[in-house]
Amino acid sequence: MRRRFITPFPSFIAAVLAIVLLAASTAFACGPFTLEAVFVHTVHPGYPMDRFAAGRLGVVQPTYARSYLFVAYRYLNGLNLTPDEQKGVTQLWKDRLNSDWQAGDEDWVKSWFAARKKVVEQDPAAITVYRSREKPNEYEAYLNCQKDSFDTAIATLEARIAKYGAQSPAVKTWLEAQDQVFSNCGGGSSIPAPLGADADALSQEDRAYQIAAANFYATNLDEAQKGFVAIAGDPKSPWQQNAPYLIARVLIRKASLGPDATKQESLAQAETQLKKILADKKLSSLHATSTRLLNLVRLRLHPSERLHELAQILSNKAPNPNLKQDLWDYTVLMDGFLDKDDAEAAQAAIPKDQDLTDWIVTLETNGASDHALGRWQSTHSPAWLIASLTLTDGKHPQAAELLAEALKVKSSSPAFPAARFHAIRFLLDAGKNVEARTLLDQTLKTERAHFDESSLNLLLSQRMLLANTLSEFLADAVRVPAALSWNDDGRETAADEGESSDDMKALRGKPFFDVDAAHAINQQLPLSVLKQAAQSNVLPPGPRQDLAQAAWLRAALLGDTQTADALAPLLSQLAPALSESMRNYVSITQPDEKKFAAIYAWLKAPGLEPVVDAGVGRQTPLQEQDSYRDNWWCSSYLPPGTDEDNREMIQFTAVTTGAPPRFLSSAEVQKAEAEGNMLRALGTAPNYISKQVIQWANTHPNDPRVPEALHLAVKTTRFGCTDKDSVRWSKAAFDLLHKKYPNSPWTKKTPYWFKD
Repeated sequence: MRRRFITPFPSFIAAVLAIVLLAASTAFACGPFTLEAVFVHTVHPGYPMDRFAAGRLGVVQPTYARSYLFVAYRYLNGLNLTPDEQKGVTQLWKDRLNSDWQAGDEDWVKSWFAARKKVVEQDPAAITVYRSREKPNEYEAYLNCQKDSFDTAIATLEARIAKYGAQSPAVKTWLEAQDQVFSNCGGGSSIPAPLGADADALSQEDRAYQIAAANFYATNLDEAQKGFVAIAGDPKSPWQQNAPYLIARVLIRKASLGPDATKQESLAQAETQLKKILADKKLSSLHATSTRLLNLVRLRLHPSERLHELAQILSNKAPNPNLKQDLWDYTVLMDGFLDKDDAEAAQAAIPKDQDLTDWIVTLETNGASDHALGRWQSTHSPAWLIASLTLTDGKHPQAAELLAEALKVKSSSPAFPAARFHAIRFLLDAGKNVEARTLLDQTLKTERAHFDESSLNLLLSQRMLLANTLSEFLADAVRVPAALSWNDDGRETAADEGESSDDMKALRGKPFFDVDAAHAINQQLPLSVLKQAAQSNVLPPGPRQDLAQAAWLRAALLGDTQTADALAPLLSQLAPALSESMRNYVSITQPDEKKFAAIYAWLKAPGLEPVVDAGVGRQTPLQEQDSYRDNWWCSSYLPPGTDEDNREMIQFTAVTTGAPPRFLSSAEVQKAEAEGNMLRALGTAPNYISKQVIQWANTHPNDPRVPEALHLAVKTTRFGCTDKDSVRWSKAAFDLLHKKYPNSPWTKKTPYWFKD
């Protein structure tokens, strides 16, 4: 079982003690995962993220996480971030995207071990800084001993060595007790004993502090609180100054680890304690850290009020050295309100009189276009213009007014990419295709540099919709992904740039069909147009091979042998491993023999499918079996061509609509629909293949290819995508092979048939 670590907020500067800062636990998904092409980022902006932090916003997606929407809001309203603030938000994003947050505890412990060697050479037992919670959450762990704990111990050890000497009994006694203190970081309860009356005053005061600290780490929180209260009341103790602050940390730890019934009470006590510190001028050295800790307490004790305060702070143009933490707290509070089951009640609890919060909530809300328009009309702010454009379309009664405003946005503005994309979208929605194309072509020609990879792919998707010829369509059908991602958790995290495998190198910077292009090719282009597309030189080699194999197999399955014959030499050229199969196919003239030759070629090349892939797709060579069952047309059939417009999801990616490409004739549209129906009628590919092989074997039992074909037919029902009827075909092919060809080597290679 995997242990879950409670991800902490960025650490505060602390004297010695750590605090449990409960945030969302890290979740891990299960594989295997395949590499995906992310053409348009919808969860976060594209990489590198410091580009977004510097104000290059691209087309802002309403589905971005809220920390990115905050940055967009700031720049759209002219509240640019300072270089230090940019670094802060970029680090926040890195911390969140890299879920395996590293505390750096190995270095802390290593420094402590090095310091104590001035007294004793031998290292103590290993120190684990994370401690598991008590049942029922024992598989959650929190950072119990922070860096400052070790820094303080090192500083104290050096001071005591300077006073007593490295080999003095006082220092050795102090070190033994400190080893006990740190032994509680990872578990257990080992508390140093009080010193005898013969020990000097400083040693006694140090020991009292060590006992309180040990109790804190061991979660003996009542005892720790008593200890720090006593130290706070001892004017002679060198630890008196820090004790009031440490009392507050104990109270917060009680709220974090204690029963639900006492959480609020403990937080209220901590709030009172911290306010006392801030009111005491003698404790001015603690004011900065106490203010930050009070912010955390108020975050948990008064979330609605704190959310409002943070929104005001984050909307202030004055430089904010604490921006990273404030934004972290703000978004955590937003998550707490908005990610509840009762969405209406959650949104009602959020104060709407703060423009930043209102903007983010509105942008994320379906059906909020009227509110966005009202806010834009009253404020005329660029942020509300972008929100209004995002939430409406070209058929809205106020579309003309919005379009006019969008076209006024200058290219130097952070709002320009979004304003221009939506202006083109409005024209498309209104059926003004000529105007849309003119604006789009001008944008791509003169303003291309203002669009990041994601935003550029959105423009190319629009351009493909406006294609007047097949060549224009193909030119915009392939796009370079904004990122390659394993995307195992849906966060579009880019694959490690350091990955140096040959496969990864071969994929980076290469173009692929985006989803809209694959949709049109697979469902809306008839075979005659697919043939022209494969034979043209517009597509780069990879996509062209994919299109050629799809067109050839589709032609063969539809019985269009003339087209299949015409495409076979091209497929041989693009995929030399298939040359023999293609030559054999072309050499045959009889229709039934030609059909089986195509099935046999398909059996020997599991990667063939009558469709193209969207994105990276299948990377296993066509003639090899894929280990993840992407074999023999895993799609099994073509889904009906009734895709909904993705824009209704208020998420802007490649647009797939029900409308066929503009350059197709009505006859070609009807032909594509008829061919799609014929392909869908074939059903699940392994079942269809097995049926064809069995029929051929029964009518041509002496064909030397039959035993191998039956063997491969059985394999399709194990390594292809199957359904409930596949078991019947698997057994039928198996039985025929073993009954008619018992001595064939292919029979010996087929010891089983498959149920699933």
